[in-house]
Amino acid sequence: MEIEELTASMGKYYGERIVTAIIGIECDVNKVDIVAVAAAKLPNVEDAFVVTGDYDIILKVRFPDYDEFQHFLVEKVGKISGVKKTRTMMVLSIKKEMGQKIGE
Repeated sequence: MEIEELTASMGKYYGERIVTAIIGIECDVNKVDIVAVAAAKLPNVEDAFVVTGDYDIILKVRFPDYDEFQHFLVEKVGKISGVKKTRTMMVLSIKKEMGQKIGE
């Protein structure tokens, strides 16, 4: 699937619904803290964690619509100096958040 098709598909899926996503960031080893602080200051970032494993930083973000989310990925996260690669996991449904069960 081409990136344009995927973007159109995701935009249709989310429509006007709130978009929640988890973003894994791989960055230059010497810039992890700098990237984490910069990312944490961005609007719509609810949580930012420096972690071990496949990523250096994990962000939880929330947006009013898919277009704003897409702009955030490209124009904000992608332009932070030291970011090498990102991987985005779109939240399809939430079962528990902030310690509260949702929709049992």
